[in-house]
Amino acid sequence: MSSNSPLRPYDLKLQRLQFHKRRATALLVAALLLMLVAEYFRSTNPAWGYVAAFAEAALVGGLADWFAVTALFRHPLNLPIPHTAIIPKNKARIADSLGEFIETHFLSSERIMAKVSEFNPARRLAAWLQDALNAKATADQVAKLMQFVLQSLSEPAMAHRLRELLRFQLSQIDLVKPAGEILAVIRQSGQHQALLDAVLAHLDSELQKPALQQHIASIIAAEFDYLRWVSLDEAGGRYMAKKLVHAAGREVQQMRESADHPLRAHFDVALADLQQRLLNDPALQQQLKTTQQHLLAQPSLLNALDSMWARIVTGLAEDLIAPDSVLRQKLAQSLQHLGQRLALDSVLADWLNRHARVAAGLLVKKYRRQIGQFIAEQLKAWDDEVMVERLEVNVGVDLQFVRLNGTLVGGLIGVVLYGFHQLLA
Repeated sequence: MSSNSPLRPYDLKLQRLQFHKRRATALLVAALLLMLVAEYFRSTNPAWGYVAAFAEAALVGGLADWFAVTALFRHPLNLPIPHTAIIPKNKARIADSLGEFIETHFLSSERIMAKVSEFNPARRLAAWLQDALNAKATADQVAKLMQFVLQSLSEPAMAHRLRELLRFQLSQIDLVKPAGEILAVIRQSGQHQALLDAVLAHLDSELQKPALQQHIASIIAAEFDYLRWVSLDEAGGRYMAKKLVHAAGREVQQMRESADHPLRAHFDVALADLQQRLLNDPALQQQLKTTQQHLLAQPSLLNALDSMWARIVTGLAEDLIAPDSVLRQKLAQSLQHLGQRLALDSVLADWLNRHARVAAGLLVKKYRRQIGQFIAEQLKAWDDEVMVERLEVNVGVDLQFVRLNGTLVGGLIGVVLYGFHQLLA
């Protein structure tokens, strides 16, 4: 690390700890030197007795607090003194106690729900999403997540699993009764006659095509092969085909022009009968279900579903990575609009806050124990030296002030006790 590069927060804490350690030790050394000087000049002036008492008591107090602070983290002077190196020796118990403490006092459902209410997620989300840059950034992150999901869905194992799941779900769908209900709606709206009109128009157009008429003529000629002996097979076929096409075209035209045509009524009756059978005929229902299962077992259908799914996934993935992605633009616009709605619609904001509060409470209630156990397990997994170092870096500065205070307060107590001794002498 170069001398000009900024220090990390951890390194800054470590530097601060080392500084306060040196300061506390320097005060202890100063008390020792002061005690030696006071003892040397003690016979020259009674005041040196008070100085010596201060220095002696300060040295004792400082050493006692140094021992106590050091004993928390390690053995003082590396001597295996009982009840020292308290933290590493009791790491498992401390970890369990800390996990239980956090679980009990910090992860209560009531406390978390109150914090969520105070946080007001709807207001903060509204303020964030109304900014177009924030909405775009959020849409980009969602797009990245979608890309990951789409990539996962494209993997062969996942694609096979989705195919089987789709096939199973399609096999469970009851298409019979919904089909009957759809037919009922179509009949009530009259759309079935519009559909019939479209079919009749297409049929009329097809009947006028020479290729179809020639095809009909060839079929008729093949059926009346005895006409071939008198060379009338083709001519007879064309004649009869022309008559059939003309008759069919006239009938189709009449159906298109007449709403009361008998065949229209027959079509309506047939459709109504099919509707009732779909709703009430077990035999037809079972036949349709069998057909449904048969179709789902066809490799061609499954391959078509695979191909359609692959095109959808590929299309979405290509759009998401495109610089001018339509999906990302629409998503950003939708997010910004959501932010505006949340800012203006108090009912929607209250709904979001309420559900966020309830969801947070339920999640904490469900996973509180697991969170406490996770914290305990993480602490137990730490190496003893790593755990001691991290704890000392974070709380060691305050403990060095304990050493400083112990040295100074010890000295003052020594002066007071020496004064009482002088008064009683």
